[in-house]
Formats: sequence, C-alpha cells, structure tokens
Amino acid sequence: MKSKAVSPSTMTGIKRLARQIKAAQGISHSDALTQASKAAGFTNFRHAQKALPDLPNVQTRPDHDVYLTAYWHDGGNGQSGRETLVVRLPRRWTDLLSPAELRSARGLENYRPEGSDHLSRRQVVRSQNSARESVCHAARTLQFVAATGLRPSSGYCRAYPKGDPNNKVPGQDHVCVWFDANKRYLIADEPYEQALNSKHEMRRVWCQTNGYNEEKPNWPGMHNPFGGTRLFLISNKEKGVPLGPVIKALEGLPTPHSSSDWKGDSKPRLPYFMSPGSVAKGKIAVTATKSTVRDTGIRHATRGYTQTLVGPRRRPNGQMPVAVHREVGSLLKEVLVTAYFRKSVYSRLNSVRSDLDEWTMREYDRSALPDEDFFDLYYHENGDSPRRINPEIAERCIAKLQRVHVLIQEHYPDCAPLRRLRKLVTEAEKAIRAWGGAG
Repeated sequence: MKSKAVSPSTMTGIKRLARQIKAAQGISHSDALTQASKAAGFTNFRHAQKALPDLPNVQTRPDHDVYLTAYWHDGGNGQSGRETLVVRLPRRWTDLLSPAELRSARGLENYRPEGSDHLSRRQVVRSQNSARESVCHAARTLQFVAATGLRPSSGYCRAYPKGDPNNKVPGQDHVCVWFDANKRYLIADEPYEQALNSKHEMRRVWCQTNGYNEEKPNWPGMHNPFGGTRLFLISNKEKGVPLGPVIKALEGLPTPHSSSDWKGDSKPRLPYFMSPGSVAKGKIAVTATKSTVRDTGIRHATRGYTQTLVGPRRRPNGQMPVAVHREVGSLLKEVLVTAYFRKSVYSRLNSVRSDLDEWTMREYDRSALPDEDFFDLYYHENGDSPRRINPEIAERCIAKLQRVHVLIQEHYPDCAPLRRLRKLVTEAEKAIRAWGGAG
C-alpha cells in the first residue's frame, strides 16, 4: 500500500520514487524525476528543488509516516468501507502534537491516536467521499503543523485584541488559533474567498485599528481549499507570531491533499486497518495482559476480548438490552454536545461511550443489531455547543448522567471495567458542577 498511497514531500523521497519509476517504466532518469516531482505536487524537478529546501530541517531529519484512517457507512445503499492515507512528515506526529492538542486543531479534532504512526477517526461517516474529505483535511492540517512548527491553542481568546473573542475579524470563518514556542499567537482564518468581496476594506481597517497584520499565503489552506476557502494569517504586530517565517515555510509545501485526487488506500471496512505501530502496540498489550490477569474471581464477572488497534481488554460478563444501550447512548450524546468545549467533561464521557460502543459490538452480532442501528447508538450526535452553561443546564446534564449510572449498574455485574466507567461518569458530573456553578 505504501508505494501507492505516499506522495513524497522531500527531495530524498522524490529521488527514491524516481528510481522506482525509472526501473518500472524503463524511461530516462530525467523523465522519472519529472514524474516523481509531479506526484509530489510540483510542476517539475526544478520546481521541487527550489521549494523543498525552504522546509525547516527536512533534509537533516528522517522521514516519518503517519497513517490517517476514516471508516464510512452509507445506509442508503448498504455499502461501507475504509479510507487510509499515508502522510510523510519530517518528524513523528507525537513530536508535533500532544494527544490533547489534537482536539484543538480544526481537521484533527475527531481523530484519536491508535499508535505512534496512526490516527483514526472515531466516528463513522456517512459516505466514502466524506471519509476521504475528512482524511485529506487532517492531512493538510498535519502538513501545516509540520511546516510551521505551530501548535493549536484551546485558548481561543488569547489571539484577539485584549483577549476579547467578540472583537472578531470581519468575515472570519473556520478559525483556528495557533501558538509558537514563545507563546505568541496567530489566527488562521479560512473563509470562502467569494464571501470576502465586500469585507476586504473592513478587515484592513480592523487590522489597522487593533495593530494586526494580515497575510494570504500562496498555499491555499487546510479547511476546504478546493471548494473555495482560502487561508489568511492574522497576527498582532508586536506580540503575535511573526508572519514572514510562517509564509516562507508554507510556500515550500506541495499541493494540498484532495479527495478529488485521492492518493490513499480504499478497502472494505473489515478487517480494521492495523498500522505497523499499532501492531507493535498490540503485541506489547498481549504480553502485559498475560502477566497481570491472575484473579480467577474477576474472570467470572468479566469476559476477555481483543480490541482492534488496542489489544486484549476485559468487559462485563453480561448483556445490556439494545433499547437500554439506545437510551444510554442518547443521554451521553446530549451531554457530549453540551460539553463539547469543556475538556474535563467531554474527554471522560467520550471514553465512556467508546467503551460502551465496543461492548455493544461484542454483545450483539449483525443479525441482532444491524450496522445502520449500531453506528448511531453512541455516535453521530448533533446540536450547538455552548462555551458556557448556567446552573439550570448543569443540573439537567447531571440528571442525565445519574440516569446513566442507574442503567449500567442495573444491567452489568459489578467488576473493574464497569467501576472504571462509573468513576469517569462521576468525575464528569463533578466537572459539570464546577463549570455550571450548580449546587
């Protein structure tokens, strides 16, 4: 898969691909270099030579592959599958971003680590093209991170004048805030360019009034560059990230990944994809489980299973009715939508639903629970997410989580896996009280 799915992003990678093309097609080395350069998104080899040296440290570091995966299910025609794209980076993705920072980066917020070389979208999307678009969006975001060295910020307001996020850039859309090693901030704004026709003067005045610079790189951006959005970088002149080095780094990037020019791997949904790093992680987990599970009493209340991309796990030795799963899933999704921007709540409940989703798959086969029903039990929530809540909303959320406590305790035997879930729900309740000021 690698030779087909990877587009080279370094001079070394282009030359390596050129040798393969020359051997396979029997063409001249010059023609092979031209083909390899085009595969990397450049016009010709001279264009690649001119652009790639501007990438910081690319020539002195080894290449690292990260696999990006999204699964899809089209309920209309019953088809499903997997889309995986390999992105070559100058460093491991774990050196560029922490797992917590993934949720702050637009385009990566729905992806979770599955290994040192693999990020997988947790939610199943509704079509093959949606999966490809999601993966390409994530790939473009990683390209931006690798080129600039910036990290996504959850402190959205810090990039704005006097820390006021209500003082928005006129016409801003699809905004993500980034910071550098010196804790200086930058706004990455990606509006649909056509919608800005009447806003350019307003943006100029906003920048002049607040002491900001705005630049439009040649590299089109992360959000939807082939659908009309364009990247604008906006930064405080005195305290923000200097735009010159960022622009230069982005100019060295190849053409962004696009779903319309898909270079990834398209396969059936099952078996689940295992990257080399995920395989190694699973082997370590097997060894650890064999050495730590000794209590035969625990085995009566739990059952073992192997979770794809994770390794051996244990779950309650019981079966919760589908109707109860549906109620629990609905309650969790309602609170998750409300708490999307509150990490102390969202991360805990996201872990709870992930485990319950996995247990459901072990408890019921497709004849008892068709895919189209299973996929919606714990995922595909919709709704607006507030950044603040009042005590009344907090109490409603807490009541829903208390109902979750009752349901899972009624239908599963007491065991360590269940106690872990209940502890997470309790911690989420406390975090909601602190957030909403509930009594």
